[in-house]
Amino acid sequence: MDTFTLITPAEGEVLTQHTPEQRDFKTLRERLKTQEERIDWLHLKQSEQADHSIPKILLFAWKSEADCVAHGIEIAEDPQFTGHVLHFAALPGRQEAQAHSLKTNTQYYWRIAGVDATGTPLCSQASSFRTADECPRWIFFEGTPNVRDLGGWHTMDGRRVRQGLVYRGGEMNNHQTATPEGLRFAEHELGIRTDLDIRGQAELDMLPSGGPAFSPHVRWLNIPLAAYADIDTAEQRANYAKAFRIFSNPANFPVYMHCWGGADRTGTLVFLINAVLGVPDEWLLLDYEMTALATWGARSRDNELFQGFLAMLRSYSSEPGYQAQAIAYWNACGIADAEIANLKGLFLE
Repeated sequence: MDTFTLITPAEGEVLTQHTPEQRDFKTLRERLKTQEERIDWLHLKQSEQADHSIPKILLFAWKSEADCVAHGIEIAEDPQFTGHVLHFAALPGRQEAQAHSLKTNTQYYWRIAGVDATGTPLCSQASSFRTADECPRWIFFEGTPNVRDLGGWHTMDGRRVRQGLVYRGGEMNNHQTATPEGLRFAEHELGIRTDLDIRGQAELDMLPSGGPAFSPHVRWLNIPLAAYADIDTAEQRANYAKAFRIFSNPANFPVYMHCWGGADRTGTLVFLINAVLGVPDEWLLLDYEMTALATWGARSRDNELFQGFLAMLRSYSSEPGYQAQAIAYWNACGIADAEIANLKGLFLE
């Protein structure tokens, strides 16, 4: 007889990970249109608004007849739990645990696992649930707002960008500081292998550590990138090509890429990558704007800097649609069509 009874989520339940603020895209757009503040992407200031870039926290509950001294939940994508398994500890003194940052539109299995007072392993039967098909996939990286998966978006040809390969966000050790738990979750639960730091040298000089925030087990790479139309120089095209090739090597995955706030430089690079992959134009624009849910101020497709970026892309190709224009920009960076095809093979389901 199983000593655990799984209560919630119920078998087969579909769970949303978006908060009401994240779901209300229409209101977000109307609010952004009224904000015309100037963006200084090298000297960001945190706004006083609450951070709405954190995903909804999911509650898991059970009843236990066992005397567990250490336990929590395990969540996996296969019912045998043979692949990557996420671990979330039980809340102190409660038969509950909180989970977050799961992939979107994904079938999951969960169970209770622990040990009794003698050290004997205890494990429940598994139950299944599914996460809702909603983008973006927000990530709770404690101490670091505006973190999300580059993947999860549906493309114009009916496929979807793979999740869990690249995460985008802000810095972790200067203007905002990731907590030890945030770093642990990113490195051990998300499995980050590569820290792609696109900040400039002046920013690195201000860091207490001089560079990396993760442990030495995570490879740190610094490729200074600019944002918006400032990427239209020979130096920046060369640096953007270097960044592109980081994403072209599966040995680097999963990658955490970041600038200061994960807004402008990061937003520019993500726009160009997802455009090549075929994410629809409207979703590319919205993904850029959703940084406004974090604490680094409004980001609107109508602002002067972003409009300058779009005009720059049009100068590379007269074809309609951001995909053709982004491909033309990457070609100008020295990225061959074969490299673009390789990227699609890696990133598209």
